[in-house]
Amino acid sequence: MVKVANTNEQEKNEHIIELSTLYFYQGNAPRSIALKECGLKTKSSIEGAFSALYGYQSKQEAFMAARSYANEHRLDFTVIDFLVKLNEKQNPLMMKPEDMANHDFITFQRLSKSSMEEVQSTLRGILISEGTDPDSLGIFKPHIVLMQRPDLVAKLMNQPEWQHFKVIAHPADLEFSPRPLNVGTVPFRHWDAIQEATCRLNPNIRITLDPPLQTKSDSSDTLANMPLHKTTATQRMR
Repeated sequence: MVKVANTNEQEKNEHIIELSTLYFYQGNAPRSIALKECGLKTKSSIEGAFSALYGYQSKQEAFMAARSYANEHRLDFTVIDFLVKLNEKQNPLMMKPEDMANHDFITFQRLSKSSMEEVQSTLRGILISEGTDPDSLGIFKPHIVLMQRPDLVAKLMNQPEWQHFKVIAHPADLEFSPRPLNVGTVPFRHWDAIQEATCRLNPNIRITLDPPLQTKSDSSDTLANMPLHKTTATQRMR
C-alpha cells in the first residue's frame, strides 16, 4: 500500500508546477489579495502573461532580495504560493523538438541543443522583423536574450508551436533583485490551470483567483496584457 501511495503522489507531482510570487504592501496586511495583481515585474513587460518564481534556489534568493527591497522602501511583503496543473507530465529528459508537442511545461534549463537552435532561429526572425540586430543581443545564447528582453517571451509563447505550454520557465531580471532569477511564466490563456493559491507568511489572507480581463488578441483568442502591478503598494508610492 505504501508503494502505491508513493507512486500516486509521484504521478501527481509530475502534473503540478509550484510557483511563488511576492506582494509588497504598506501598513496593515490586506485581508484579501487578487493573485492577478502579484505578477513579478520584469525588466520589460511580458504581454499577456503572469510571471512568478520557479525553482527552490531562485525562491530562496528572491526572498532574501525581497526583504532588502522592502526594508529599503519601508514596505512589508508576503509570499504567495500557487499550483499550476498540467495536462501532461513533466519531461524528465532534455526537451527535444519532437517532444515539445507532448508536454505543456518547458524550461530553458533543460532544452536540448537542437531545441535551443530552433528557439534561436525563431528569436532571430522576431528581432530582425523589429529592426534589431540579433547578434547585438548575443542570439547564440537565447536564454540570455530572454533575460535581457523578457518581452520576447510573449512573442515566443504566441508562436503556434508554443501556445499549448501552460508554464514557460526562463531566467529574468526582476525589479527587486540585483541578480537574474528563474521565473515561471503562465500565459493568460492558461489562467484556469492555476488550481489553488495560499499565503505562506500570512495564512489568514485570502488569495482570489479571478482571471485578468479578457480582450481580443491580434493573433488568437488569448488575453491581452494588463498592468499587473497597478494596485500594489510599491506602484502607488511612485
